[in-house]
Parts: sequence; C-alpha cells; structure tokens
Amino acid sequence: MILILHVVLQVSSVVAKVTAICPIDLLRRMSDLLRWEYKERSYNLPWKMNTLPLLSESSPLYHTLQKPEPLSLQEERDLELAYNRLQKIIQKCHDANVPLVIDAEETWIQPAIDYFTYSASIMHTTVDSPLIYGTIQAYLKDAHERLVLAKKAADKMRLPMGVKLVRGAYMSAESQVAASLGYESPIHNSIRHTHRCYNDCASFM
Repeated sequence: MILILHVVLQVSSVVAKVTAICPIDLLRRMSDLLRWEYKERSYNLPWKMNTLPLLSESSPLYHTLQKPEPLSLQEERDLELAYNRLQKIIQKCHDANVPLVIDAEETWIQPAIDYFTYSASIMHTTVDSPLIYGTIQAYLKDAHERLVLAKKAADKMRLPMGVKLVRGAYMSAESQVAASLGYESPIHNSIRHTHRCYNDCASFM
C-alpha cells in the first residue's frame, strides 16, 4: 500500500538581502553619507527620500570620521537601479500578499539598508498591516534606542511598522573593526546584556 501525503506549504514571508541588489561599496558610501548627515544636520543629500530615523546618539558613528565625497552621477544611477530592483520585489510580494523581510548586515552598511527599508515602507504604506519588515539586531547597544525613535516617527506618519527582532550575527567582525579604529565595540559587553536588550525590544513591540 502506498500512502501519498499532500502537503500544502504556506509562505509566511519573503526574506531579501539588500547586498544582493546593491553593490556593497555603494552601501558603504551611502552609510557614510547618512552618518555624516546625522552628525551635520545641515548637510544635504539630494538623492535621499523620506525615511524613518536611521541612527541614534549611541549608534557607531566612528565608521565615518571625516566628511565623505558626495555620490557621483554613476553612483546615483546605481542607487536608482538598486531601488528599482527592490520595488520589483516589493510589487511581487504585494501581488502575492506576502510580507517582505529585509535582513540586517554589519553596522558599516546598516544605515543604507535601513534607508532602503524605511523609505520603501513609507512609499508602500498600508492601513492595516506592514508589507515591509526591517531587522533589528539586539546585540547592538543602540538597538532599543533606534527602535523607539523609528516607531515614534512611524506613529506620526500613521505608518504600520514591521520589525524582525534577532540577537545578531556579526559579533567578531564588529568588535574587530571597532578595536582597529580605537573605539569601544558596538556590541553589548555580555550575552546577559544582549538578552536584556532583546527582551526590552520585544516588550516595547
């Protein structure tokens, strides 16, 4: 006797990495410019669209120690291409009624990834539930602060905000980069502090 099982799989979400649709060097350049704009509030980024807050006072701003050069025309074209790629993914998710989760990366390119996430969320806002989810890594000391700032801004826009909360994935690399620049690691000093931050973020959510 042969038993045939028919299993119906329901996709809960689609996960995308911005590093797959945008050159890493461009993400690094964008992150430098976004950090510099945070430091120098009068600094203008002509390519920047409306977004939720990307950084906080406790964010690792040491990645950008001096004023970066503006994006070149070619870099702006590459940025537009990357954003168009993301829009195609979002449209497919919208048509299939499946949320899109955008994964987190290292802090030196994370501001650009959050920029893609939050600007797209504003463009594709829905009334009932979020279509696009960003990722918060709780092992970062600024995680809770950034989450609160983004949520407050989203509330003002009446924007439903989606968040995937994780503990983190780049501990060694983050600590090594910070040490090489003479700065304290952006990672919590112990797993206990990471758990506390994770729990605080989860409770806030």
